[in-house]
Order: sequence, then C-alpha cells, then structure tokens
Amino acid sequence: MRKDKPRQAAAEPWLAQPTLTPSTDFRFMRRMGIAMFLVGCLTLLATLSLPDPNPSDHTAIEVLAALLALGAVFVAANRLERIWIVHVWVLYGIVLVSALMAITRPIEATPFFYLWPIVFSGYFFSRRAVALDLLVMWVTLGVALFVWSHDPMKQVMFMGVGVSVSLTAIVITLLGERLTQLIAELGRASNTDHLTGLLNRRAFDAELKAQVARALRSRTPLALALFDLDHFKDVNDRYGHPAGDRLLCDFSALLAAKQRRGDTLARIGGEEFAVVLFDAGLPEAVAFAQRIGAMLREQTGERELPLSTSAGVATLADSGEDPAALLLAADRALYAAKAAGRRRVATWSDDQAAIADCELLGEPAAVQAG
Repeated sequence: MRKDKPRQAAAEPWLAQPTLTPSTDFRFMRRMGIAMFLVGCLTLLATLSLPDPNPSDHTAIEVLAALLALGAVFVAANRLERIWIVHVWVLYGIVLVSALMAITRPIEATPFFYLWPIVFSGYFFSRRAVALDLLVMWVTLGVALFVWSHDPMKQVMFMGVGVSVSLTAIVITLLGERLTQLIAELGRASNTDHLTGLLNRRAFDAELKAQVARALRSRTPLALALFDLDHFKDVNDRYGHPAGDRLLCDFSALLAAKQRRGDTLARIGGEEFAVVLFDAGLPEAVAFAQRIGAMLREQTGERELPLSTSAGVATLADSGEDPAALLLAADRALYAAKAAGRRRVATWSDDQAAIADCELLGEPAAVQAG
C-alpha cells in the first residue's frame, strides 16, 4: 500500500495522488496477469484459423502470441511482491498491443486489447501510475498508427481509441478508489466504538497483541491500565442513558487529552476503558492513572453529573510475555481497587495486589436530581 503526501488536488484533480491506496493483493494480481497473457495468446492463435483476406501478418501474430505466453511464464515464475514489477507486466502488455496494432492487416478489433492492461492498471495502481500507462499507450499507439499503419482512418482511430481507453482508465480508477474508501470505512467502523471513537474490544485485542510483540522485540517496557467508572449503572438509572453517554464521551476525551504518543486507547466494555502504555514501567503507569484521577477531581465541580473511576495497572515484566496474562493481571488489579472502596489505583504483581496510597478521586460532589 502506498501513500504520497497531498498535493494541489484542486489544480490537478486527475494527477493529484489521493489519500487512498490501491490494492496490493499480489496473489490476485499474479493470477489475473497470468490469465490475461494466456487468454491473449490463445485469442491470437485462434484468429489465425479464421478467414482472413490478408494472411501476410500471420507470422508476426504467432511471434506476438509467443511473447504473450512468455509474459505468462514470467508472471508465474516471479514471486517478488513488488508493485513496480507488476507495473512492468502492464507496460509489457501495452507495448505488445501496440505492436499488434502495427502489424495486423486490417486492424479491425485489435484496439480492444488495450482495455486489458489499462483496466488492470486502473484497478490496482495509483493515479500517477495510471497516468504513466496512458502516456505509454498514447505514444506507442501513435507510433503504431502513424509510422507502421497505412489505414486511411488512422487519425480518427488514434483519437477514438486513445480517448475511449483513457476514459475507461479514469472510470475504473475512480471506482477502485471509491471501493477502497468504502472498505476502509467499514474497517474503521468494525474497529471503533461508535460512541466514544476509541478502539473497541475486537481492535484492542489485536492491538494489545501487536504492542506486546513490539515491546518484546525491542525489549521495551509495557504497561496496561484498566479504568472502570464507579457506580455507572446508578448514573444511568438516575439520570438516564443520554447523560451516561455524555459521561463516557467526557472520560474518553480525558484519556485522549493525557494520552502519550504511542499509547493505545480503547473502550473494552460498557464503562470499562483500557490504555496500553508503551515504554512505561509500573511507576509511570500508576502516575498516569493518578493524573487521570486528578483531572477527574478538577472536573467534578464543573460537571453536572458525578464521575469517579477505579484503575488497575499491570506490566508486561510482571505478567510474563502473554497478552492474555497481562490483561488478566490488570483486570485483577482493577477488581482489587474496586473491592478496596473504589476511586483507587491498584497494581498486580506475582499474584499479589497492591493498592496505591493515593486515591484517584475524593468523594464526588452531591448532585440534586432533576
């Protein structure tokens, strides 16, 4: 997948590189490339058996059929997953079609073969690559028609084929970008909590696993902090679910405000949140949880509804190298904090819970119903 920095999209709407990226499913590309080269080869060979008023081009067609078969062999044998190599296949196909335009007498339906590599390019490649392929197509088409062909309609054919193939490339490219955008939006929706915008439990599990693997590779400390909003069911029952939703969003914003670069935030339950603290040991993780508590304390007087939280902290060093064990240790610490009276941060190490001396939040201010 490739990403280029934004350019003047308004000034150059076609050449500007979009933020979306083309598909790079190399296995699918390889299958499609092999199929196109083989079908093209067989199609040329099949035309040789059809009635032809001018068979003088048959030998050249056989050579081009062999070159197409060679292209299929090259694609099948090449296992390097490099987008530029795939691009070479497309340019090779375009040049072969232009060679076919130069030798066939009469030209007839030969221009349709341009659609094969151009559609492939429009679906898989970036706008810049498609623009390059179209440039090669226009140049080689012009050479084939104006240097080698004696067709009296070659000027009309040059414009008709060039414009038609270019328009097809543009449409396929835009449709591919739209499809990529929809898939990306679906992916984000499946990984994001719709209310808070944080990662959901599904995405959090995958991210925790990746962060643990990264920490082990780099031998970097890693901590996990779990937060649970105290008596949240009472808030929903007393003030209603819309008020509870506002508190969830407020707490999410608070976590985001204190988030360090490289940390991962997630809502993993109804009122339960997780923060993966990369390059943080136990003291740093406890301090982070306490900062969250301090900010909650500051906001209590400003907020219409009360909000307090309990936190459990565990580190990768104390829980082993298993993401599930790290999550279990933090969850046990959270349970210990709640059992000790809530509004506290607890740590878990070697199957032992320790309650931090500093409470996360004092008694919430009294709030009158209604």
